[in-house]
Amino acid sequence: MRHTVTESLRAAALVCAAVAVALFLVHDRTDGARWDVLAAVLATTACTGAWALLTRREAPLGPPEQAPGPMTALPSVLPRNPVDWYLTAGATVYAFAPWAVFRYAAHGEVHIAYVVLGALPLFTWTAVVLFLTVKHLLVRRLPEAQRLLAADARAGRVIAVRFESAGGEWNRIVPEDCTKLIDPPVEHAQHLKLQDAKGKWYGTHGLLSTLMGPDHARNQLAFFGPRFKGRQVWVYWPERWQPVLAATRNSNRPAYPVAVIADTGDMVWGYAALDYTDRYLTDPTNLHATTPGLRARPVRPRPYFRPAVHGRMLLWLALALAALTPVLLGLVSDELSALLGIVAALAVMGALPAARRGNTLVPDPSRWTLPPVVDFRTQ
Repeated sequence: MRHTVTESLRAAALVCAAVAVALFLVHDRTDGARWDVLAAVLATTACTGAWALLTRREAPLGPPEQAPGPMTALPSVLPRNPVDWYLTAGATVYAFAPWAVFRYAAHGEVHIAYVVLGALPLFTWTAVVLFLTVKHLLVRRLPEAQRLLAADARAGRVIAVRFESAGGEWNRIVPEDCTKLIDPPVEHAQHLKLQDAKGKWYGTHGLLSTLMGPDHARNQLAFFGPRFKGRQVWVYWPERWQPVLAATRNSNRPAYPVAVIADTGDMVWGYAALDYTDRYLTDPTNLHATTPGLRARPVRPRPYFRPAVHGRMLLWLALALAALTPVLLGLVSDELSALLGIVAALAVMGALPAARRGNTLVPDPSRWTLPPVVDFRTQ
């Protein structure tokens, strides 16, 4: 029930935001207050605030209530990640919002040359965001190495090993070539920590991040890690690992493609470093047949409010709302209206990068294990 309510609030917030943007685009600025736009914006704020209150202390999902038996029939269908329709809809609204805000504040109130001058970069912004939305959120093409693994699974054989999941781990390192002594910059990496039957440790990383945020791969690991911590999982590698090895040795990110599959059928795509992997690939007993038609299910991360991520984004959106309120109430001159429209547009454009920075730099200790910072200069 709680999950249904929070999902309904997310959907309502997106609908109200889309209505506000549409009203900005459809109607020109007129004398007097625009209570219709203000109502849509306030409804968006109320739904977002309610969602934040309900999910701010969302406990990490633990293991399923009923532990399934060991999965002996290995899935042969490894689907790509599902469409995140909330993020897709939000990105579409986000693409038009800066242009809509500026267009409403400046249209018909200042010289047309200034409107065009301000609109050109915003048109470019909208085109780029829409392109990235289609490419990364709707097309969702798997990298070539993962497609090879999916093809091998579908053909009937993969290399698969049973591991116990130790949850997600957030690593922080100082690179060995860093020259700064005081507060050196720290690089971040997240992986799923695994242990095989012989007690040897292994780790898999999520798919590489994209320009559209928040990072889906990191969210998948943050979901999968606590949910299946302490449970047995299968790790797949392609049967044709030799050409993968030959190709990745010359790449910037030498790694094998992997799929981690729980006994429930939930899975995450990822990479595993070349180190420590050969011991599994060269053992002929690890070659297993897959079951035709049996599908795995890529996990769907459940979002929850995090001040370090959503709080930063909401601060930028609050700045945009503060700049727009005098315009919507009809309290400012024409020139000041256009200026406030620019401020609001820039604030909206800064919201998503602010959220991405928080998601990248600030770990959530309820979902990640946080080992001490490792300084590779002293190793």
